Amino acid sequence: MTTADTAPPAHDPDSALPSRRRGRRLAIGVLIVLLLVTGGAIAFTYYYDSVPLAENNVSYPVVSVAQLPPPVAHAFVAAVDPDFYVSANSLITRRYTVIASGSGEESIWRTWVMARKAEASYTKTEILDRYLNRADYGRGAVGLVAAAQTYFHKPAAQLTVAEAALLAVQLHPDRPAPKAGWEQILDTMVGHGWLSPAERKTLTFPG
Repeated sequence: MTTADTAPPAHDPDSALPSRRRGRRLAIGVLIVLLLVTGGAIAFTYYYDSVPLAENNVSYPVVSVAQLPPPVAHAFVAAVDPDFYVSANSLITRRYTVIASGSGEESIWRTWVMARKAEASYTKTEILDRYLNRADYGRGAVGLVAAAQTYFHKPAAQLTVAEAALLAVQLHPDRPAPKAGWEQILDTMVGHGWLSPAERKTLTFPG
């Protein structure tokens, strides 16, 4: 056996060509993905910044949530979104931003951005305050002040829990029948500790 028989085969420069090409293609692919991600992030940031913060400009009388007994305010939360105080981008926030934008139903993305901005800029109490004073309670009553006068002929700050629960039925996402919705809202309040079972038993349906 000669030295030529035992020597390793000569390196073929062409054999490394496919692996180099694969490496280049992978690098180009990664670069394209990075460019797309970066471009998408820039586009989203531009879109996010272009969406305005929902303001609370109203020309009719309003009532502050601070003027309402806590159970009265909780009746509306129980009706619309019982998890409002512990969740972000809640239904109450989304509803407020859509109403405040003045342009009717917004796109899902725009509503999400407006809600995120509202959650970052306002407290939960401020958002609830703004929503209740803009919501449509039926019978042509827009805002809690008008609703209290229209349905019960009294100032909003004097609403009872039973009356507030009946008004809150008008805001319920499922719009149940008045009596059934009223019962459901009070039961939800009890379940969340906003109303004691004993207090619940003393309440009668306004009629």
